Amino acid sequence: MSARHAAVVALNRIDPELGAFITVDPDAVLRAASDVRDGRLRGRLVAVKDLVDTVGLRTTYGTARYVDHHPERDAPVVAELRAAGAIVLGKTNLNELAFGVSGHNPHFGAMLNPHDRGTTVGGSSGGSAVAVAAGVCTLALGTDTSGSVRIPAALAGVWGLKCAHGLDLTGVYPLAPSYDSLGYLAANRAELQRVLAIDTLPDPRQLRVGVVGTDVEPPPLPDEHWTVFNAEVWAVHGTAVVEHPQGYSAEFRRRVQAAGAHVDDAAERRARQVEAAWRAEYAAAVAGFDVLVDRVVEGPAPSVQTASDEDPRVQAELRQRLLRHTPVANALGWPAVAFPTALGPRQVLGPPGSEAALLAVASDVGGRH
Repeated sequence: MSARHAAVVALNRIDPELGAFITVDPDAVLRAASDVRDGRLRGRLVAVKDLVDTVGLRTTYGTARYVDHHPERDAPVVAELRAAGAIVLGKTNLNELAFGVSGHNPHFGAMLNPHDRGTTVGGSSGGSAVAVAAGVCTLALGTDTSGSVRIPAALAGVWGLKCAHGLDLTGVYPLAPSYDSLGYLAANRAELQRVLAIDTLPDPRQLRVGVVGTDVEPPPLPDEHWTVFNAEVWAVHGTAVVEHPQGYSAEFRRRVQAAGAHVDDAAERRARQVEAAWRAEYAAAVAGFDVLVDRVVEGPAPSVQTASDEDPRVQAELRQRLLRHTPVANALGWPAVAFPTALGPRQVLGPPGSEAALLAVASDVGGRH
């Protein structure tokens, strides 16, 4: 199938009711597909989370304030995808400014699960997960600050990679910079292997694999993590929310203001020290393993009604349930891969540089999906 024909098929598969995309420029997609670059992603259609800058294509960050924003240049990650031959299919829906996991955006609607339209796929990279799960594309770019790639991947039944920290995040709107990371949603392991340019995988039988809660009990993420998280959210968004309140939803304003309500420099410094000590303790506890296997989410996908409920208590309960397992990788700065299995979604995580091992173990645990 030619790249142009594949682009036509993908564009025709977009179902607006699923809420996967905020912006698509079919003419631009077809032009790009008519002149594809050589590279490992030649002709690959890639959906891009609308938190990431794309030159010539509207980038809203999922909020009303930037509804007419057109970046002057690509984020480096997008430029690298294009240089490898990928074609940007469109900009995907997300929780407003990536601050949430409900899979509902008050400005652009819910990100519906193609397998059950009464539920969302969670967030914040929900639109990217929907695009892959619906068969529109096999690869989509996302971001992950507390689980925003892995949660939607798990709930949509696709693969999701949270990249290790240290990649260039220029042109990606921050949320909590110490924990922000890039990530990919994919139809299968091979797509993740291709985008990471990993030629071969190790034999999983040669790796030391520890199951969290069975083989190893790492120390739990300390509450101080959220002290740092909230301080950073306030530092990024506090001034804008105060000076331009009309540009944001009431829920986003409320959560940012709540994050900043107890910001204290001394408390933040202490919290960072506690979290640093926790990282050392965690590393020591899992030192006997190359890769860890853990759950991704607890319970079912949120209903559309729950995801869009404006009651702060409902949203707090949803976040508490969905964020039980994923923030650890962000606090560590480690890569992690969420993947489907017959027993439900799982994730594998390991230190930076273990991406090939993660993919090998995920394939072994989950089967070759």
